[in-house]
Amino acid sequence: MRTAASLAILACGMAAALWLRMPSAAPPGAGLAPAIGLVAGSLAAGWLIGRSHCKAALVGGLALLGAALWCLAAAPPSDTWMRLAAGALGVGAGMSFLAANALVWGAASANRAAALNVLNLPMPLGVLLNPVLAPEIALPATAVLAGLALAVAAWAPMPPGISALPETAGRKRPALPLLALLLFPYAACEAGTWNWLAEYWRMARVLDRQTAWLILSYGLPLGLMAGRAASARLLGAIAPLAMVRYAGFAMAFATALALLARSPSASAVAAFVAGFAMAPVLPTLLAVAGEALPRWPAAAMGMALAAGCLGMAASSPAIARIADRSSLPTAMLLLPALALGVAITALAVTRRSRSRES
Repeated sequence: MRTAASLAILACGMAAALWLRMPSAAPPGAGLAPAIGLVAGSLAAGWLIGRSHCKAALVGGLALLGAALWCLAAAPPSDTWMRLAAGALGVGAGMSFLAANALVWGAASANRAAALNVLNLPMPLGVLLNPVLAPEIALPATAVLAGLALAVAAWAPMPPGISALPETAGRKRPALPLLALLLFPYAACEAGTWNWLAEYWRMARVLDRQTAWLILSYGLPLGLMAGRAASARLLGAIAPLAMVRYAGFAMAFATALALLARSPSASAVAAFVAGFAMAPVLPTLLAVAGEALPRWPAAAMGMALAAGCLGMAASSPAIARIADRSSLPTAMLLLPALALGVAITALAVTRRSRSRES
């Protein structure tokens, strides 16, 4: 089961990197299609797992992901076809990602946040593999990986559903809307970093476009991998929401450092530090969200992930609009502001939980 979940996460990482790599080839408006698909896929997977269909959620998501990748590889020169394939890609990735995390969450009896940080280590690895592969090889390789993950998931035994937590376990948990509110600015900050930081460095004449993209493509995933490995060890001693709070402040520092970088070496360090700071937020918040609704943990994880996908979809248009009205350097200040929003919201959620306990 864990092998199938890890392969699914790796395939999702490679698929995400593929779409980041081909914005120039995408038709106008196609970038929104995967985000909408991710929202639909995460909600659908949460519903399926809540109905005791864990294998259906994972296998169905991987099948749709693989089919969408093959359709993109053989797509006719049609904007409508590419938008449909991109939307299906988002649905498949959302279902696969949520199902893999929910299965491991349900199997972990304790320290679920650490377990999800370990599980999500292959996600940045998939992103890291993308610039290594030639463009004409990356898409079919990702489709083959999705097919391999599908075969393993179809063969591997899995529990039919996720057991509900005892009702008393959810009495002192943070409210799910607040956790969703945490994931929204986090995803917006990470998506904005991926989509705009290389262009910012080019416009600031720090790096040329190719060098900026390579530094981002290697530095950010390496930081994410190192950060999740470190977080998995630290989460035994640090409370999950405290980890998110520290990560939010670190993200604000790292994104500000990236905006101030004026040399290739400084840019590389800033990209790695930004990835390291962002690393624990998503898996840790998914683990906490699963405990927020004891009777429907997968549905809670799906709703929290959907909020993050909405933040990802809103990020780039917001930066582009501010840049049109003012300048890109001004618009990029949104990234440290969003990171501070994560830290401040995490602090408010922690205080609210403590006040409910007293």
